[in-house]
Amino acid sequence: MTPAVEIEGYAEVRAAVQLGVEGEAWTLAERVRPRFSVPVGERVTVEAVVEGALTQGRNATAEAAALIQASEVGALLEAAGCAYTPAPRYDEASDYLSVERLHVDLNLEAVDLTLGRQALNWGSGLVFHPTDLYAEVVATEPWRERRGLNAVKANIPLGDHQIIAVAAIDDDLSPLFEERSADLGVSAALKATFRVGGTAISPVGHVQSDGDVFAGADLRGNAVVGWWVEGGWRVEGDAPKDGAAEIVAGIDYSFDVLELLYVAAEYRYDGSGSAPEDYDYAARSAGGVTNPFDCAFLPAPEATEPRATLGIHYADASVRLGLTEDISVSGVVIVNLLDGTGYAVPTASALVGSHATVNLGAQIPFGEDGEFRPAADDLAFTAGTLSADLSGLVPDATLLGWVRYNF
Repeated sequence: MTPAVEIEGYAEVRAAVQLGVEGEAWTLAERVRPRFSVPVGERVTVEAVVEGALTQGRNATAEAAALIQASEVGALLEAAGCAYTPAPRYDEASDYLSVERLHVDLNLEAVDLTLGRQALNWGSGLVFHPTDLYAEVVATEPWRERRGLNAVKANIPLGDHQIIAVAAIDDDLSPLFEERSADLGVSAALKATFRVGGTAISPVGHVQSDGDVFAGADLRGNAVVGWWVEGGWRVEGDAPKDGAAEIVAGIDYSFDVLELLYVAAEYRYDGSGSAPEDYDYAARSAGGVTNPFDCAFLPAPEATEPRATLGIHYADASVRLGLTEDISVSGVVIVNLLDGTGYAVPTASALVGSHATVNLGAQIPFGEDGEFRPAADDLAFTAGTLSADLSGLVPDATLLGWVRYNF
């Protein structure tokens, strides 16, 4: 008998308009993300998630090149014969098609095994998750799922307790048909969860092939309000005496208001961060302006370790209110406590029929001259003694709208 294939997923259209930027301000994206689940035996299931995505509108690299060409640096580049040639947005299959999940699940008597590209979600934190060793910060992008990781995971239940062991190859999600880098990072992680009364206690350890080590714990419980504390100590292999701690502590509570009002808040300390005067904006994982020109005399940017955030002390909060069974509003706020800048992401969602949701939202940075609202000098592109102001790449706010149809 041919195994039955279960198919579910969604198709989505997302629009964004950036306010206060130079050049083209709109972006339109279409995504389809089906999930295929195939039971091939009593204890074996194969699951795959494929994503196809197309994007039109604003191209950040092209807009940066235009600002540089229009600045005092532009004349120098033109005199030196430096040219910017826009790269095609879709040049090969990996530009619009990727395999986001592809794993085999083996449900054995003593252990559950998952082999392949999968999602790993550890930690109790609201926005930041120190013990989630393969984490991404996606709170400011409410439509996005986490990327998958190529790994082998073993989940061993021990009554009310459990042990999870992971061995992973981090190839940065090599898209379909793209050659993998030869420099693959290999890592192993272990998490044990013990339930004592109403508290879950989870020590976590992680080691990478480059010598980086992390040891920490995640605690979660209830005492009138829900609470969590998670954190640990990370030591880099090339600097074993310069380890850094990261700790998150938070609380949450639900009120019987309308359909339900949920509120949560947390504090984060990141010992690997920097004071505002020492920020390395090029290290931001979502940014950093690199040289878009074919120009030999411009030095290549120094390689930096990607970071989701730059600072040391943060606070964040979340609220979600169900107005009716089909309509809800929510919001997330993240604040850098040292420089006073932050990010607010309000969202409204409505269920239309039984399959579609309509969402409206915004991404609103606030504050001045800090991590989330950098000064113009921090965004400059320099060539010798000349510079180009690239602050026109940073929006005052981004308006969002997306429609998702679940099938």
